[in-house]
Amino acid sequence: MKKLFVLVIAVVLLAAMTPMALAADTVYVTVNVDGKLEIAAQPVTVSDMTADAVIRAAHAAYYSGGESGYAADIDAMYNMYIINQCWGVAGTPFVIINGAPLGAGENASYLTVDATPVKGGDNIVLSISSDMMSPARAISLTASVSGDSVTVNASEWVLDFTTFQYTSSPLANAAVVDPISGASLGTTDANGGITVTTPESGIIAIDGLSAIAVSAGGAAAADGPSADYSKLPQTGGIATSTIIGFVGLALILVGAATFAANKKRAKSN
Repeated sequence: MKKLFVLVIAVVLLAAMTPMALAADTVYVTVNVDGKLEIAAQPVTVSDMTADAVIRAAHAAYYSGGESGYAADIDAMYNMYIINQCWGVAGTPFVIINGAPLGAGENASYLTVDATPVKGGDNIVLSISSDMMSPARAISLTASVSGDSVTVNASEWVLDFTTFQYTSSPLANAAVVDPISGASLGTTDANGGITVTTPESGIIAIDGLSAIAVSAGGAAAADGPSADYSKLPQTGGIATSTIIGFVGLALILVGAATFAANKKRAKSN
C-alpha cells in the first residue's frame, strides 16, 4: 500500500509539472548597433520570463557567434547586474521595453535586466554603439492596430549622465520602413506618430534605430537560428523551478524503488 501511495504521489507531481516544462512565450527583439538594425522585431521564445533570458536567447538565435556575443554580471563598482557586452560590442546598451528604457517611464521601477519581468508580446530594443564619439540612441515604439492599419508612435529618450535621469520627446520626421522588404512607409509627424497599412512582414521600423512587431508571426531573420540556439535552456526550454521539480520527482521514484527492494528483502528473510 505504501509503495502504491508513493507511486501515485509521483504521478501527480509529474502531471503537475508538465505544464511548467512546456510553458513558454514569445517576445520580440530588435538590436541596433551603430545605427544599423542587426535584427528587427524578431521572435524569441523563452520560459524564463526575464529580460536577461530573452536577450541571451536572442543572441543564441540570431547573433553569428551565438550566446558568446552577450555578457552580463554583477559590477564590482556599482554592485549591480550590468550588461558589459551586447552583439559582440563591449559596452552597456540601452534596453528599451515597449514604451520606455529601463529606469524610465513605465519601466522606472526596473534597473537591471535580470530583475525585469517580461510577458508574451513585449517589444525589446537593444541599442549600442562601438564608437564613444557617436553614442547610441534610445528610441521606443508603441503601436495601436485598427483593422488593416496601424498607428506607431516613436519617442527618443536621452539620459543625463550627471543625474541618471531620462527625458523624452517625440521623434519627428523620422523615416519609417518595412525592415524586411525595405519599402518606405513614410515619416513620423511632429508628434512622432504615423498611421500606415500594416505591411505584409508584420514589422515596422524607424530606419536603423528601432522596430516593432505589429502583427503576430513577423518574418524571421534570413540567417535563422545559430547553432547555439538549440542548446540554450531558456529558448522554449525548462525553467530552473521545473528542473528542481524533476529532481524531486527522481528522488521520490528512487525512494519508492528502495522501499520496494527493502520490503522484498525483509520478506525473504
